[in-house]
Amino acid sequence: MDRSLLYVSQRLATRAEIAAIVEISRARNATLDVTRALVASRKWFAQILEGSGQSIDMLMADIRTDRRHRDVQILLYEEIEIREFDGWALAYNGSAQFRDKLIEVLANRTGATPDPYHLHRLIQCMAGFTRCLQ
Repeated sequence: MDRSLLYVSQRLATRAEIAAIVEISRARNATLDVTRALVASRKWFAQILEGSGQSIDMLMADIRTDRRHRDVQILLYEEIEIREFDGWALAYNGSAQFRDKLIEVLANRTGATPDPYHLHRLIQCMAGFTRCLQ
């Protein structure tokens, strides 16, 4: 069964570095049978990875050590029956103030568990931009 992982992190990457991330990730994800959606707002990254647990764990090991961001927080890691981002080696959407605020609410939460309402809003936002790109 496939798994889905959502994380947020504080963005340190430049626009050129993000372009490199997108290009390299699209090629790598296709070979790993991983689908992804990435939002890079002015201050934050939010990314959903879908695929086998082994592939996701391998990618997350690299993501955690990447110097282009910090404070990686896994908000959701669960089994899924259907991929939300099927067909996307990496769907990418750049900066927008609205997404910045959506991510910030989750990244700066006070409790250990993210608020399900805000979590759902971010996931729906990410799913929505992929539908607009088709």
